[in-house]
Amino acid sequence: MLEVNDMSYVYPDGTKALDQLTLTIQSGRKIAILGNNGAGKSSLFLHFNGLLQPTEGEIRFQDKPLSYKRKALKELRRQVGIVFQNPDAQLFSPTVLEDVMYGPLQLGYSKQEAERAALATLEVTGLMELRSKPPHFLSLGQKKRVAIAGVAVMNPKLLILDEPTAGLDPLYAKKMMAFVSELQDEEQTILLSTHDVNFAYEWADEIIILYNGRLQAFGPPEDLFMQKDLLKRCHLEQPWIVEVFAAWQAAHPDQPTTVPKTKEELLRIIQNS
Repeated sequence: MLEVNDMSYVYPDGTKALDQLTLTIQSGRKIAILGNNGAGKSSLFLHFNGLLQPTEGEIRFQDKPLSYKRKALKELRRQVGIVFQNPDAQLFSPTVLEDVMYGPLQLGYSKQEAERAALATLEVTGLMELRSKPPHFLSLGQKKRVAIAGVAVMNPKLLILDEPTAGLDPLYAKKMMAFVSELQDEEQTILLSTHDVNFAYEWADEIIILYNGRLQAFGPPEDLFMQKDLLKRCHLEQPWIVEVFAAWQAAHPDQPTTVPKTKEELLRIIQNS
């Protein structure tokens, strides 16, 4: 779906945000990007729908180099949708329904077509009861869900979420990610940034680790989170499931060696030992 080839980006003030990144993202994957503040996560996201243009290198979407002409960018942004960390940056219409209609209207839908698409998305995402409410009266979790619905209504091939669980308590963070996972179809890729290693380990098919603008690792979470030197170098911790399983396994060397992905799997292994 997406290729980044030897890409760097330098901001006008001279800050080098991204440094010679090369990676390939496949369709239908759930991918989490981890990294310290300033690692380059948000800068990378802004390149994927053409809001920023590489200083060096190239980005290819569906085997074609990105074009920064107006018509090409409009089509790109139909297929690559970004939901920013602060939902108030995206929610501005008088009602939830009108906010979710906004994207389709910008793509040239008639008002009736946009309303049908918005209502269908609100139904699928369980937000129908909020359709007449002003967005600024909603809770943070509700605002985030509406902001995601406002991008999901356009059925993008790549859905990018910048810190979707930031500011949410653990229960609502878990509900948020269940909500996101339910939106995904087999051809859609979801790419998100997070500081929560426990969530990233359990949710993602693959992990990208950035540090100071450079790619440090890209692979399955069960592989990367076993590399203590890598995690220490990038100021990350092991997920608690990995830590607990490693301690349990040290005391039970004759037991299974496959690291569990969820709390339920870990408990089942311990109870059956």
